[in-house]
Amino acid sequence: MSSRIKLTLSPSVSAGLLATAPWVALASFSAAAALESSPLMLAFMIPAGLLGWKSFRHHGLLQNPNSVIAITGDQTGLLCQLANGTEIPITICGSSHLSSALVIMKFRPAGRRSGSMVTLITGNIGPFRSNASEPDFRRLRMILRASQPEHPRRTPSH
Repeated sequence: MSSRIKLTLSPSVSAGLLATAPWVALASFSAAAALESSPLMLAFMIPAGLLGWKSFRHHGLLQNPNSVIAITGDQTGLLCQLANGTEIPITICGSSHLSSALVIMKFRPAGRRSGSMVTLITGNIGPFRSNASEPDFRRLRMILRASQPEHPRRTPSH
């Protein structure tokens, strides 16, 4: 990692809506299944709604104590700051997603094999504003692309 970065996240409706998408899909499926088979399937809408709200607060409003509010980094590695004030060194997982308007960053505390965390960092998406400054967002994407390990190519064994 060649440059220093200090990316501060701000509350964002677009990040919150992206975080709730799986729960909205589950609630929609439950409603459709209830119409087709049993009204008892509507009971799944309550936990889906509660978990969707929890995801919105965690990733969109950054109100959970374990919400990531900042990512800093230099030559020694990356640190993430949580809403409760804790700073932890992190290792980026290979399953993170990078695009021009969205980074879904999956990471784990450095030195641990389990307990991964996820944060959503958005750029400007249509009418929705980003949850990070554009220059820092661009710099983070460049650092993450440069540090991604190449996936080994499988060679056929004959």
